[in-house]
Amino acid sequence: MKQSLLAPCASFAAISLSLLSAPAFAQDAKPSGDTDVKDIVVTASSAGKTAQNSSISVTQVSQDAILNFTPRSQAEALRSIPGLNIQDTAGPGGNSNIGVRGIPVSTGGSEYVALQEDGLPVTLFGDISFGNNDYWIRFDNNVDRVEAVRGGSASTFASQAPGAVINYVSKTGTQDGGSVGLSKAINYRETRVDFDYGGHLSDSVRFHIGGYAVDGSGPTHLPYTAEKGYQIKANITKDFADGKGYIRLNFKRMDDQEPTFTSMPALATMSGNKVTGFSMIPGIDPRQYASTGLYNQTFRVLAANGTLQQVQMQGIHPVVTSVGGEFHYEFAHNITVTDKLRWTDMSGTFSNQWTGEASTSAIAGTGTLRYADGPLKGQIYTSPFVSNSAQAYVTMSDMGSLANDLTLASKFDMGGMAKVNARAGWFHMRQTIAQDWRINNVTQSLNSTGNPVPLDLFSSTGTQLSASGLTGFNNQWGGCCGGRSYNVNYTDDAPYFELESDIGRLNVDGSVRVDIVHAGGYAYAPVAGANITISDALGSASVPTYNTASTPSERLNYTKSYASWSVGALYKLTNTTNVFVRVSSGGRFNADRLLYNDNNFTSDGKLTAGGDHLSVNTVTQQELGVKHTGHLGEVRVHGEATLYRAQVKESNYDFTAPSRGQNPFIDTVYHASGVELSGTMGWGKFSMNGYVVYTDAKDVVSHKTAFAMPKWTWLVSPTYDAGFAAIGASVSGQSSFYLGDMVTQAPGSTFVNAFVKVRPVERLEIGFNVNNLLNTLGFRANNGSLAVTGPVPGLAANQAIFDNSAMLGRTMTASIKYRF
Repeated sequence: MKQSLLAPCASFAAISLSLLSAPAFAQDAKPSGDTDVKDIVVTASSAGKTAQNSSISVTQVSQDAILNFTPRSQAEALRSIPGLNIQDTAGPGGNSNIGVRGIPVSTGGSEYVALQEDGLPVTLFGDISFGNNDYWIRFDNNVDRVEAVRGGSASTFASQAPGAVINYVSKTGTQDGGSVGLSKAINYRETRVDFDYGGHLSDSVRFHIGGYAVDGSGPTHLPYTAEKGYQIKANITKDFADGKGYIRLNFKRMDDQEPTFTSMPALATMSGNKVTGFSMIPGIDPRQYASTGLYNQTFRVLAANGTLQQVQMQGIHPVVTSVGGEFHYEFAHNITVTDKLRWTDMSGTFSNQWTGEASTSAIAGTGTLRYADGPLKGQIYTSPFVSNSAQAYVTMSDMGSLANDLTLASKFDMGGMAKVNARAGWFHMRQTIAQDWRINNVTQSLNSTGNPVPLDLFSSTGTQLSASGLTGFNNQWGGCCGGRSYNVNYTDDAPYFELESDIGRLNVDGSVRVDIVHAGGYAYAPVAGANITISDALGSASVPTYNTASTPSERLNYTKSYASWSVGALYKLTNTTNVFVRVSSGGRFNADRLLYNDNNFTSDGKLTAGGDHLSVNTVTQQELGVKHTGHLGEVRVHGEATLYRAQVKESNYDFTAPSRGQNPFIDTVYHASGVELSGTMGWGKFSMNGYVVYTDAKDVVSHKTAFAMPKWTWLVSPTYDAGFAAIGASVSGQSSFYLGDMVTQAPGSTFVNAFVKVRPVERLEIGFNVNNLLNTLGFRANNGSLAVTGPVPGLAANQAIFDNSAMLGRTMTASIKYRF
């Protein structure tokens, strides 16, 4: 990124340097992973409140609780948070759809949900095309806990996240010591090393450093090294005297290549518009299906300069370098300043072969398909089904950002029982999105779980029409998207203000935020070009091309502002039971999703009337909840129940929709309502947590149930820890859900994970984890489709091929960890 840090850093650096030599203050240490409702909430909320005493729906999950079940993706790490609609089967590299409380995920990514590291967003927008926020973050031993705020104050204490804010809170050396661990997959190839260490350098200086390195082929048994990478994170903190605050500097470096799973087809049995069950297509196990292998580990793309280039199939490969800091200081008894700053350089690649299931006879027509590689090279392909879909190579040349959040807080004693807290702040973030898309169409075999083979099409007269399975360059999705190139940037300045008051047992608060977003840059559209002749082992073929136009098709130079607000109240019925109510309205800016969407911008880069309508989505929410923490005899209990409603004005554009036979333009209204029931209990060495969530989400324009929104989701997780050994399980599932057409209903599934830990000597821990213990064939709710329906060769009248990402099959991992 070519950005100057001088202006945003000036005040932060001046204060930091002047106070770095201040007298010391040693804060009390808290055991790592010790997270409960007494912990102060640091995410999208009023400062200084615990989860029990906050008038918001907030969940705090410790590192140990997450690691017990060895999450196979970033989204899996969030499985224990109620209210999230996590469509998590895209793999360890990210690319997951994360929704919340019936709010839709209409175009992929985390449209209304922000992922944060230590209070600053990973990306300004959660659903950047080929750049979702979960590409750039990894859960490891550096994380102390994960906090998730659903609804409520997420509208005013964060930008672009009215649905939820999920914050990875780092360890900061409050406890001396660390750990080193080795984990090894048992039924697939993966080796991972984790470490972390922290502590005090003096009475007033503490630090933490940690990271991981991973190498393997991934849980779909890819025949090459698809997982390879590392992350290093570090921070150092100087505590000021008399408990007045601290200054912290932090650093992160991540370079991690991981596979992505975009489709894992299964055979569906149909009854009308309802899928009644799933089974395997002969020879294809969706629980470990991979669309990449030895024969497409490298492939050709047509670059913007018109040359053919050989590139690698890397899955999702982000590279991140960030530096930043945090300053917190109480200048007077009632005035506190907090500033968080982070500069991040991000780049990488997204490369993947989609699976687009089709009937072989429909693709071959009167001609034939022949194996273009492998031991059957040149022979006619006779299986009834084939994959005919996108082969993508997207260069994310610059996805970097500069973020700063400055807050001034003050406390006032109004006399009697009333106390007032005021907070004013300014959030600034500049997000660059510079990408180049090279997306071809490729035909390959769909007849076995491993190593798909490219297929060449020959006409009835023997003329070769494709080579290495390639039917054209940059020609996928009708040529709309294959040769895109753009360099745009978005700057969000957001002043916000909150007033909060404690009046006896009553706590009330109100907050407002105004986001002012400026967009700039250029976009170049794909245009049709001349055919190119390419060759492979079977001969040569002339294939159509699209490439990037030489002049910009769109210019951005506009500013859009909108306001968000939130009002809430909490009343302490007893010392153990609180009730709360909250009403909120938040905005969400559509960034790069507005590009290449008919007539959104004038020639000088301003928004047209249509573009202005599409530029901001709004979410209005109402919540009523009760929280209880206490004891039932010797049993420790905490429980929450929250009724919620949401109204969503949703405008967006999904460029992949035409490939599913759907309208790419989205302009509708969703209404959702439901209830979250969650709780934890502990009795001696036994503990259990879980939730049940009911959601009723409707598209009020079409009067249909919203897609990918199961009415019921649940999780129960019991654990018994005897000290020398521990055992636990996690059972999670969901009811049926509608596919993207909002007509076809697919069944829900339940999945079981389990773990065992043995501690033969002090500080040493040996573990065994199993995900999907019962090897269940099933799907989490997401925007799937019926790619082929019978009767066709290979399918009966009541059968179809279901296109979606299945849950991975049974995966087992052994680990050893030493704490010091």
